[in-house]
Amino acid sequence: MELKKFWKETFGGFVLKNVLIAIGIAVVLSWGALFCMDFYTHHGEVEVIPDLRGSYVEEAQVLLAKKGLYVQVIDSVYVRDKKLGTIIDQIPAPNSTIKTNRPVYIIINSRKVRQVALPEIDDVSYRQADAMLQSIGLSVASVEYVPSEYKDLVTEVKLHGRTILPGTRVPEGSALVLVVGNGLGEESTTVPMLKGKGYDEANDEIVAASFIIGAVQYDVTPSGNNESEYVVYRQLPSAGSSLPAGSKIDIYLTRDKKRLNEVFDEDKKQAETDEQFF
Repeated sequence: MELKKFWKETFGGFVLKNVLIAIGIAVVLSWGALFCMDFYTHHGEVEVIPDLRGSYVEEAQVLLAKKGLYVQVIDSVYVRDKKLGTIIDQIPAPNSTIKTNRPVYIIINSRKVRQVALPEIDDVSYRQADAMLQSIGLSVASVEYVPSEYKDLVTEVKLHGRTILPGTRVPEGSALVLVVGNGLGEESTTVPMLKGKGYDEANDEIVAASFIIGAVQYDVTPSGNNESEYVVYRQLPSAGSSLPAGSKIDIYLTRDKKRLNEVFDEDKKQAETDEQFF
């Protein structure tokens, strides 16, 4: 009875009782907080991260989902010798451990090939041109030699059989064909008649006559799907001129067939100059 009276009727018992109650509440709250934290953080639950490098994002998502993890892309770069769209690095590293319901950060290779601009390598030595191309991720597939006044100088660059001009953007890693002079330009050759011919036919005739194609100009820029409709309406030097093998022939193209009958004063003057010189 004395103990019961102490708790209920004395000031000291009242204070002590409240202190004990407060301690009990604190213990319960602490235990509950620790339990919730373990549940939230998945304490003790870890997974070994597989090596995702070389796989596609979709494949990584399926693989990680089985382990209670998920993918998060943090960057995209372009690496030429890796497959497009594949994972090239990951954080955390392969075979490390991570708690479930956590992200694995990945860096993927770009899904598109980077485009680079063709540098100005006309009239540059073959060795220098090769070095310039390699420095921007291009390479030389082969070399075609043509008659020219100057030996080992690049006169033309081709990709997939077509001439490409400086500044043209091509896929990085492309292998180009360099047309290089062989220094055998002392022999004179007659310039063929190109008027009325399409680009491919004109180019074939120019090459067959031991010349090389120079500037190509359109009176109206082709839209892309009508380029085959264009024909040569003017050429410089003019047909019948006698020039050293390897010289450049400039051609002008149009879709307007009426322009085939045009006569240019510059062509007449050029022809007269060629006759006087040779």
